[in-house]
Amino acid sequence: MKIAVVGPSRLPIAPPFGGGLEVFVHRLVSALRLRGVEVDLFAARGSIGHIQSLEFPGIDWTGFEASARDDAYPPGAMESEAAAYRRVRKLLERSDYDLVHNNSVHPAMLVMDPGKAPPMITTLHVPPQPELQQIVDTLGPSNGRFTAVSRFTADQWRIPTPVDVIHNSVDTDQWRPGPGGQGVVWFGRITREKAPHIAIDVSRRLGLPLTLIGRCVEPPYFRKEIAPRLGPDIRWLGSLPPEEIARTVGHADVALVTPEWDEPFGLVIIEALACGTPVAAFARGGVTEVLKDSPAHLAVPGDVDDLVRAARAALQQPREHARRTAVRRFDIHTMLERYLTLFEGVLTR
Repeated sequence: MKIAVVGPSRLPIAPPFGGGLEVFVHRLVSALRLRGVEVDLFAARGSIGHIQSLEFPGIDWTGFEASARDDAYPPGAMESEAAAYRRVRKLLERSDYDLVHNNSVHPAMLVMDPGKAPPMITTLHVPPQPELQQIVDTLGPSNGRFTAVSRFTADQWRIPTPVDVIHNSVDTDQWRPGPGGQGVVWFGRITREKAPHIAIDVSRRLGLPLTLIGRCVEPPYFRKEIAPRLGPDIRWLGSLPPEEIARTVGHADVALVTPEWDEPFGLVIIEALACGTPVAAFARGGVTEVLKDSPAHLAVPGDVDDLVRAARAALQQPREHARRTAVRRFDIHTMLERYLTLFEGVLTR
């Protein structure tokens, strides 16, 4: 089996990873290659093991740092990104790949000529994007097969064919149990929609120190809501390699997940659980699916008092129980088998 995996274009598939989508692509491609599948990765400049001759230029905010966001572009970047996707699409339309697995959020991939290109599977990692949804509505079943990272995300989109829900995964051999004992951890992208400032409020209400880990995506938000509140009990470590994140998370007593938007999945949840660290979270989007085994750890969205309650409940969970959930439901081998079954089914048909 020879597969072309098309990744996101903004950030490289390399540690320290920019977000959950980049982590997903890295884990899937690595697992497929270990299984002996021939995989070509099309990804942003700076990625590991990708096709460099057709790489995406990525997004460089140098000179425009004050406007930096993961859903915006500096001048000229949108045009260069679109041109790169067109080059990849043209290659795929005349290629000998058996299958294309599309993990991008760019409309160019959905308008490949189905009469020329290999069969394509698109995984939905994000809420509906108007331009993408319009293409899906227009082209119908010729868009190929779709999967989604959660039932919540699948149900947000209008897809003309059944959507396979395949949850994200964690390598439980790399994200190992830790001893806890060092308070609260919050990790992810430092952005308003992820709301780490709420984690600061909850941690202080709990009387526990907080460690923040993650890339600063919105400098104005960080300057206003995070920087003034840092102190002896609140520390920010910035971006870290995965192994350092896993070690720090494993030393925490509880992880907080504080979205002010509907998370498509919530990858940090299963990473924390794999480390034996219980999780308390706002019940938004796919988060409720991930934590369905621990309903007392879910809080009313936006309700800080209820998140404090949920965190106290999570602190009572034995660490081996948290770890068991990650191994049983979200181990990378479970996800890999489901994708391989899907790939083989598409090729058979």
